[in-house]
Order: sequence, then C-alpha cells, then structure tokens
Amino acid sequence: MEDKLMAKKQDRYLQKRDNTFYFRKKHNGKVFKRSLNTTDKRTARDLRNFYLRNLVEYGQLDAPEKVDYDVITFGEVAKEWASIHKKEVRYSTWPDYVSSMNGHILPNFKDMPIAEITYGDVLKFRSGLKVGAKRANNILVPMKSVFDYADREGIIQDNVMRKIKRLSEEAPEIHPFSYDEVNRLLDAVHPWYQPYLIVAFFTGMRAGEQNGLCWSDFLEDMQPEPRIFIRKTYVYKKDGIPKTKKSKRYIKCLPQVLEALSEQRKLTGKNKHIFLTIDGRRMTPDHIRKEVWIPALEKAGIEYRPPIQTRHTFATMMLSAGEDIGWVQNMLGHSSLQMIFQRYYAWVPEKTRSDGHAFMKYVGCLSVTQKQDAGSAGEIKVKTDEGCTNLVPLDKYRHKKRG
Repeated sequence: MEDKLMAKKQDRYLQKRDNTFYFRKKHNGKVFKRSLNTTDKRTARDLRNFYLRNLVEYGQLDAPEKVDYDVITFGEVAKEWASIHKKEVRYSTWPDYVSSMNGHILPNFKDMPIAEITYGDVLKFRSGLKVGAKRANNILVPMKSVFDYADREGIIQDNVMRKIKRLSEEAPEIHPFSYDEVNRLLDAVHPWYQPYLIVAFFTGMRAGEQNGLCWSDFLEDMQPEPRIFIRKTYVYKKDGIPKTKKSKRYIKCLPQVLEALSEQRKLTGKNKHIFLTIDGRRMTPDHIRKEVWIPALEKAGIEYRPPIQTRHTFATMMLSAGEDIGWVQNMLGHSSLQMIFQRYYAWVPEKTRSDGHAFMKYVGCLSVTQKQDAGSAGEIKVKTDEGCTNLVPLDKYRHKKRG
C-alpha cells in the first residue's frame, strides 16, 4: 500500500496516454499542460520538475527568453519610462519633458542602443543645442531620468548621465520698472486689466498663483489685516497645487492691492475666480502677454520686458524701501533667503522692517486714485506726485540719499 502511495506521489502531475507522458497542473487558477514527448518515466519526471520550477518562478511553463540588452534602443526604454513616469510628475512639468524628448533627445538617440551611448555622445549632443545653459540643463533632465530607469532595470551597466555636470547658469535678468514706468503702464492698459496689473506689481505673485485665485482666497475680514491665501495655481489650463511647500502661504494686502481688489469685485464679484478675461474666460499667461501686456507697453512707449518683471519690481521696491528680507521671501514664496540675496543683492539695505510700512513711508508721495468712467468699471492709477524718487538700485539710492 505504501509503495503505491509513494509511486503516485512521484508521478504527480504526470499522465500517460498512448504510451506518451503528459504534464498537467493547475496553478493560480489556470491549467497548464504540455506533452513531454517521451515514453520514459524517469525523463518525464525530470521534465515535470523543470516545468514546476518555471511555474513557481515565472508563472509559466517556459522561462522567459534572455534579453540582449545591447540591442535595446534608447527609444524603446524611453517609451516604457514615459508610460510609468508620466504619473509621477506634476502635470505642469510633463509638457516640458515631452517637448525636450520629442524636440531634441529622441531625434538624436531614438535608434541608438542605450547601452552604447557614451559620455562623449551626450556632451556632443548638449554642445550642439542652440539654447542657453538653463534650457540645456532642463533638456537633459528627462534623458537622465530615462538612464536612471534603465540602470535600475539592469538594462545598462554604466549610467553615463551621472557623469554629466550641469552647466553654470546665469542669474535671471532683473530689470524692474521704475515708479514712472509703472504709472505709464497702468495709464496705457485697458481698464479691465488695471486691477490685475496692480495686484501683480504690489504682491509679487507668480502668474499661475494670481490666475488661480478665487474670491474665497481673499480673506477680507482676517485679523489684524486682510490677507490673500495662496493655495493653488492655474497652469496649462488646469488647477493644481503651488510650486513648492513654501509657495503655499498667506500674503499681506497693501493699500494698493485692497483698492484694486475692490474695483475687481465690481468686474467679477459674482464669479468664483477673481481674475477673468474681458470675455469671461480663465486668465492665462499667453492671454496676458499677447492681449494685455505687449499692447500696454507699446502704448506707454516702454521697452519690452516679460511679465515676470512685475514680480522682480515688487521685490526690488520692498527691499529698496528697507522691508525685512524674510518678509519679502514669504511674500514671494521663495524656498530660501539665499535666492533673495542672489537675485536682489543690489537692492538689499542694511536696516529692514517686516510689515510693509517702510515701503509705504518710502513711497508716501504715492496715492491711489480712482476715475469713475460712465460705461466702465473704473480706472485705477498709481499717481506719482512731483518730487518722488524713481526706483533705483541700492548703491545709487544710498548715494542719492546722502547727497
């Protein structure tokens, strides 16, 4: 009896039909069967054991074919990387990755075996890019990510991207507006968009942050003073979270901002979002630049500067007035004081405050007036009285004060 049980156990998962042995086993709810093409029981048992090991290790009867990694192209790895990585980055970041890959990287490396791409190949590629250092560094970011993925998957032995050092980037050009230029610009802009530009100039908000503001974010009754809560952005026509943890913040409303928002409420107070286009659509950077910014600059006779200079103008105004650097950092939503020093060092004075009053005292000759126009929602201008000093870098500012 015991001999029969032992023989049955040894021949488990084996069947014999027409003098030929077959393997048959149910695994993970699926039946696997295979003709062993042998009449010898010992050989059948060896084949049975081989298939059992494959089922346990691979979930199939046959071991997967060994891949020749030397012929896997960069394009194949990039395609697999994209299907996974797209879900792991901010939606506002992914379009730039796609632009870098489709416009620069894939045309050069798509059909090259990824294991054969050398350090020199990457350097030669980067040197041929007709872009600045910052853009060149950004273009290589998704390429580095593809190589990191290939490295973790064991597709490559040498991750050449780890040897590539970032190019030194020039600090962004700080070309703030003077008070006179701010006034001329506000005089020239369409009345509908005057509150928008005033808020931009006197809060230093990023465009995405300002475009994402809802009236519920304007905490008008907050004590001891009204504040704006920056908690989302509107980028690539989608609402999202702020750029960094530090970007989520409360910012103080200077008198210019409060009056601008009062006028804005007459325009969009019945809507969810504070700032909308004149035809009721969500505000976007492209709309502001093409339809509002450029026409106003041309009308005011001011040389073109990108809209980001409203943010730089706010920073330089506050620092020149002697405001506390930490307060300016919080207003801008920068992650570190180092960035403030690096970008605005020439405007940082020796003694500072932290509440906006130094700025209001410094520009005490400025007044905010409203012109009610029949048929329009009102025009807001920042008036500069005779004798007021235009904004200048700190070294010139100190010299002027001493004189």
